[in-house]
Amino acid sequence: MLVDSSIKPVDGNLLLTQVNGEYGVFRLVTILRHGLESFIDKSEFIPFGDEFVDDEIVIEGVVTFIIYDAKNEVFDDTLVF
Repeated sequence: MLVDSSIKPVDGNLLLTQVNGEYGVFRLVTILRHGLESFIDKSEFIPFGDEFVDDEIVIEGVVTFIIYDAKNEVFDDTLVF
């Protein structure tokens, strides 16, 4: 996964975050509701108001590219989501 910390996040961007010290990937949602939606579990949602201020959440950067799954030790062309 390639992450760029210089890009300003906008609605729909995937973000690499630290929530309570644990890394995770969340989608930024700013239309209809404001918050971070889990990329893995769509039912997990961290709401925030118009101003995002939370000492427990650190935005490391915007995910710009995802490399293929390498954990199965065989190259395949199936994208990892």
